[in-house]
Amino acid sequence: MKRFKNLNSTGKEILYAASGFGANLMMILMGAYFSDAVNPTALGASASASLQAITGTCLVMPALFAVLGVIGKVFDGLIDIPFASITDNLKTKWGRRRLPIAICLIPMIVSYLFCWWPVFGDNQLGNTIWIFVWQIIFFATYTMNLIAFYGSLSTVCADEKQRLRVSAFKSFFDTICYVLVYALVPVLLKATNLHIDKFVFIISPLMLTMIIPLFMIKEGEKWEKKAIAEGYDIVPLAEEENVGLVEAFKGTFKNKPFMAWTIVNCCSFFGLQMFLVAMNALIIGGMGLDSLGMTILNTCAFAPVPLMLYLFNKLKAKKGIRFAYQIALLSFAVAIMSFLLGSQLIMGDKTTVKIIIGCVGGVFGSFGIGAFFMMPYMIPAQISSVEEKLTKKNKSAMFFAVQAFTSSVVGAVASYGVYEIIKNYFFSTKASGLIYTTGDAETKAVEAAAQKFGVDVSTVVNLGTFLVPIVVCVFCLIGFAFSFRMLKNYSPKEVAYGLGLEKEYEENKQLFPPERIYAFEASSLIVNNVLWVLTGSIMGWIWEYYMIDAVNTFGKKTSKWLVLPCILIPPFQAFLTYRLNKEVEKKCDELGIEYQHNGILATVMSFLCLSFVGLSLVQHKLNKIANELNKKEDEVRAE
Repeated sequence: MKRFKNLNSTGKEILYAASGFGANLMMILMGAYFSDAVNPTALGASASASLQAITGTCLVMPALFAVLGVIGKVFDGLIDIPFASITDNLKTKWGRRRLPIAICLIPMIVSYLFCWWPVFGDNQLGNTIWIFVWQIIFFATYTMNLIAFYGSLSTVCADEKQRLRVSAFKSFFDTICYVLVYALVPVLLKATNLHIDKFVFIISPLMLTMIIPLFMIKEGEKWEKKAIAEGYDIVPLAEEENVGLVEAFKGTFKNKPFMAWTIVNCCSFFGLQMFLVAMNALIIGGMGLDSLGMTILNTCAFAPVPLMLYLFNKLKAKKGIRFAYQIALLSFAVAIMSFLLGSQLIMGDKTTVKIIIGCVGGVFGSFGIGAFFMMPYMIPAQISSVEEKLTKKNKSAMFFAVQAFTSSVVGAVASYGVYEIIKNYFFSTKASGLIYTTGDAETKAVEAAAQKFGVDVSTVVNLGTFLVPIVVCVFCLIGFAFSFRMLKNYSPKEVAYGLGLEKEYEENKQLFPPERIYAFEASSLIVNNVLWVLTGSIMGWIWEYYMIDAVNTFGKKTSKWLVLPCILIPPFQAFLTYRLNKEVEKKCDELGIEYQHNGILATVMSFLCLSFVGLSLVQHKLNKIANELNKKEDEVRAE
């Protein structure tokens, strides 16, 4: 029987990965700005800080807000468990995943907006309770939407490679969200003179991107009948075995490969969450930069992420997932310390030096940020897919639910339990002790602290912005230590053996696509060209490097060091492109593949520094070779 492929084109993979764009953008916006918007004590006294606050004064009771914030985040994690069980076992004529998304979409949008509208004015207690109630509703509806969406990854994707691609695309869109939130929003607020809450109301319709899965997830009685009639290996939803809530929950926690990953993910998420919620304060309050400096540093941290995801995938292919993620943890641990090194405490008023330090740290840390975005989507989907095929039980959403639960708990501790408390304390380089203050309507918190210390405001340092880099670095190093318990690659065989399903795997190998013996696969022209544009042609050199690696598997060996002259003398890339094109055409002739003789065009375009055109022409032929070799391999295996 034919295996149905839900996402049968790169365009559909990209569109599906974009489904959560709006909802994630708004959640990231809340994580980045909400805490300081309602309690701006750590932002300092600049004009940029005032736009990132709703009114410029503390609207909540800090201690109660912190406690309720932890409760809300823990609730957000706990509610994932029953919601995952519902979506895993739901059987309707519309399918399993689409109905929860349709029901929860509008309440998610409405409750989110009410969070940003503290209607009680200066009544801190009233605002605190109001925000808590609407956050609970938002967390519940947001969770149901995303759990249903993530739970579908194991079924809409045909194999590990497609899950990796969709996860990478999803991470790419997440990166765009972070670039918009951390780099573009400060500029927009300054340009429009809008306060953050008004800005939120204007862009809230973006959450409607969650409508996309309603049209792309192939589920329901009508679709099942059509697919079965066309000869696809579809198991009707009504015939699938239900997995009870308790059984699914216990089974997930007993899943050794998943729990080994969960421990590491908790460490990295703790650090990432604390970094993200405190990032604005680190730059404006800790480093003393304005909105332009904030945009520059955030751009350096998030703009390279798509390229870093590309490099992460290449490193993963060479050294394994575990090794690549370990490098990500170490890179982020080192990069986060740039916020401390470039702080006013150490660098004073040396603005240029602080920006350089921040930019270098941001670029270096972007490798870790990209990995932190992608891995939480890919690993649970891969583990759940293997388990489902070998045990015939679908509990894919439960894996994401447990991951979300553990992430919510550590995220609550990081953002509300730690940062929300320590950001209200100040110390001075000219006086001893700590001062707790949130300021008032007339005086900013840092100025109030200086008055209580009896020192100049320039000597006062916020405890939160001082400690965050150190805490994040420590947790990344702890995650690195635990990462040695992770599987090396999370291949179907590794996962099956890690689950203790060796016998089941050996008896059902045909359920899993075999690993290719060739050293290269077809590469997406769309992704490579987009990266070329986003990186200002830097991707061209990296693209050329990996193209050399692919051609060396079947053609005349070419030194990868020839990429260096391309960097120093861009027209040299024309010579290298011409050489690779000749080897590729020679292989096409050997395999009987038809192709366009456009080697001269590719060379000329590369000479004119339009390397993406030349590389695309050669890559198109190289993709044909990869597909032909894989086709021949499948035919041999079939015989």
